Amino acid sequence: MAEIKFTKEELIKIKEVYKGIMSYASVGLFFRSGEIIGEILVRDLPRENYFEEVAKALKEKGWIEEIEFAEDHVKTKGSAEVHDSTAPTCNMLRGIIRKVYEKYNGTIVNVDEEKCESKGDPYCLFVINKMG
Repeated sequence: MAEIKFTKEELIKIKEVYKGIMSYASVGLFFRSGEIIGEILVRDLPRENYFEEVAKALKEKGWIEEIEFAEDHVKTKGSAEVHDSTAPTCNMLRGIIRKVYEKYNGTIVNVDEEKCESKGDPYCLFVINKMG
């Protein structure tokens, strides 16, 4: 399958264009885009070494530099979506993480980004809550 690569700068500028046109609605657009990426990323992953394989893929694709998975949260450093902001900015990564956990748990989950490097936090923290 062919891959299209964006630089971090290109991704951030594209997000700024959408935010300028759609305001807060762009957050949902990028979250849903992340869900699509996540669905494809985990589509054929076996349960064995699942989170290790997800981490490897996310690093190889440049989404993150570091990632730690736990049952109820994910910590990352170096997200491709990090830039100066007063609000969390990793909406695509949040969507990816949602689909990663939904496949693993077999149930719907909610993912909130409670800390973000964009706001000056030392890492991004995504809290996972099972819905079903």
